[in-house]
Amino acid sequence: MSGITLFTSGSTDEPKKVNHSWERMKSYALRSIKESKLGPEDRVLDVFPSNTIAHYTITAYPAMLSGAHLCTAAFNAYSYIELFKEVQPTFISLIPRHFELLKKTKGFAQLDMSCVRYMVTGSNKITQEFIDTFRNQGVQIVANWYGMTEYPPPILVGYNSTKFDMSTLAKDEHIMFMPVSATSQLAECIINGRSTGDIFDMNTLEFYGRRQEANRTTWKNEF
Repeated sequence: MSGITLFTSGSTDEPKKVNHSWERMKSYALRSIKESKLGPEDRVLDVFPSNTIAHYTITAYPAMLSGAHLCTAAFNAYSYIELFKEVQPTFISLIPRHFELLKKTKGFAQLDMSCVRYMVTGSNKITQEFIDTFRNQGVQIVANWYGMTEYPPPILVGYNSTKFDMSTLAKDEHIMFMPVSATSQLAECIINGRSTGDIFDMNTLEFYGRRQEANRTTWKNEF
């Protein structure tokens, strides 16, 4: 069967091979387009490597399918600022690691980002500081997308907040939250019967953390 094979980064476990059919990948990209209302009038600035799931489901492939203008480049904190000014993107996606590097540059704090109507973030626990920084620099919507390599985003979306909007649950996936104990407000996300290892606080509706740490030991938190 034709399709695409990607390898995970190994940040939470041993790197593993994940296969997707092109039909399935297209359905994820179309889901992203619907959520972000991406269209021909948009300018997408993509800094994800082509071997990542985000490249295919959040930035590059959705841009191509929607007819948006696509600018794709390797991420460098200093050149990103100049590229941003040149492209004036309406759609971007940046993760916490990008933010850490951008904060160290002299030009980031003064960067006017009001051209961005929709920004996607995710991949790790997002802080309100992260969201507020981009909002204060003009980004209209900072959307925190939850997904994973096996079931790409957007499965859950949080708008301008660390809280997730449970009403955005993807309709074509069977998703449930299994309490980690009878008395805990913490619950693990289960997608199509498969444990994701991701823990959510069901009282605050925020991402809590993963059961697996980078060194592949069990989470130290008591559930």
